[in-house]
Amino acid sequence: MMTDQIYYQVQYPLKKAINEIKKIELEDNVEKLTEDEKIEIKEFLQHWHLEGKLDLKKLISRLRKVQ
Repeated sequence: MMTDQIYYQVQYPLKKAINEIKKIELEDNVEKLTEDEKIEIKEFLQHWHLEGKLDLKKLISRLRKVQ
């Protein structure tokens, strides 16, 4: 099903990444991240803010029209 694909390909990996970042923060290991890792996280968040969030809203809007 499509919902399963969304869960396993989108929601689950994001949840896993968020939990890993939380663990790093709780252990005060943020300074152990390389500059490249910090940049990668920052770029992901910028992409989400500028494009990803809007793309998801558009998808949801189109799917609602199908119902």
